[in-house]
Amino acid sequence: MSATPPPLWLKLVYRVERAIGEPVEWAVRSETYFDAVTIANRLQRKTTETLEGLSRRGLHLLNLPAGTDVRRMREQLSRMERRLSQLADGMEELQDEHRRIPVA
Repeated sequence: MSATPPPLWLKLVYRVERAIGEPVEWAVRSETYFDAVTIANRLQRKTTETLEGLSRRGLHLLNLPAGTDVRRMREQLSRMERRLSQLADGMEELQDEHRRIPVA
């Protein structure tokens, strides 16, 4: 059995993909690309921090909570829930021990 050759449109797609793909692959593997990505990430982080700081100050001026305030409150609430659970477990253990003590 002989294999049928790929259709003309598929050959065209392969050629276009290689014409575009090879330079892109070369660029993505270059040191310049990694340097640019590093700089872009730093710039994005700095921009985000600056905008968050401005929005936080603006919200606080209006006496409204910012996202960081809500996040801190959630963390504090989670710690309190864990502590309450520990205290409830401790109380239950004490009650169990108290029930086991014979009354004279």
